[in-house]
Amino acid sequence: MPSLIIDVRPGERLTFADGDAELAAVELVHKSGQLVRLRVDAPRAVRIEKRERDADDVPRMAMSVISR
Repeated sequence: MPSLIIDVRPGERLTFADGDAELAAVELVHKSGQLVRLRVDAPRAVRIEKRERDADDVPRMAMSVISR
């Protein structure tokens, strides 16, 4: 599965879309040290889970910065 590393600042949102249809959005609400608080907006039918990352699951794509 492709992956992407994106730098995000508080107040910025990542949106997930299929064509023109936005499927979900994640907003960085607060960051303190290594902990971040995220707001996830998605339809009720979308299951949202928090999972532990596998040790061998390393993102392979270039870093990007979101600009407003």
